[in-house]
Amino acid sequence: MTLIVDIEPILRPSPNLYEYWMFPVLLAIFIILAYVRLAYSKRLPRIFSSVFRIQIMRQMMREELVFSHRASVLLFVNFVLVISLILYSYADFQGWKLGIWQGQSLYWAIAGIVSSVYIIKLFGNYLLRKLFNDKGLLKEYMYEVFLLNKVLGLLFIPIVFGLIFLNTANLSVLFLVFLILMAITILYRLIQGSIMCSGYTVSAVYIILYLCTLEILPFAIVFKAIALQVTE
Repeated sequence: MTLIVDIEPILRPSPNLYEYWMFPVLLAIFIILAYVRLAYSKRLPRIFSSVFRIQIMRQMMREELVFSHRASVLLFVNFVLVISLILYSYADFQGWKLGIWQGQSLYWAIAGIVSSVYIIKLFGNYLLRKLFNDKGLLKEYMYEVFLLNKVLGLLFIPIVFGLIFLNTANLSVLFLVFLILMAITILYRLIQGSIMCSGYTVSAVYIILYLCTLEILPFAIVFKAIALQVTE
């Protein structure tokens, strides 16, 4: 007697990670990109150039409001929207259960955390500059951080569309590419910071305190909080 067992695979409700609420987010990204491209057509090339040339970056800092310029604010919002979609896609891909945070509410929670981390870094940078009577190094470094984020927000748009619309079987490579690009960006940022330090008289203790306070601590707290939610 032969026992036949009919095993049906459990399929995802959708072959990709797209959800209906993502459409207005993607639309907002396109509107920001189109507006900045049309209204500030000469600014975008300078942003990319200033990432690789410290002299251009310092010139931009002298010519305009560094953090409150309309294009800068919009590009930062674009970065938050894009990076939050990537992080949400990874959480969804891994099947993480984060308590009551699911779907759209989880996405906006991630967006709130990402923006809060950088706003805290911005105010923390300001306080440290006042505390140590900084002559400009910390302001330059923070400006470099935000410049890189703006560029990443633009470069990661194709990755976002791939993560959302491609079949989930193909997403592991995209997540790997994202992690590699982030690692390269962090390394490049540290190298740029070291080059900036060469023009100032800076104590090693000063640099370590800054890195621990504004570069490592905020992200360590966020990762710890996420780990606790996942394990519950």
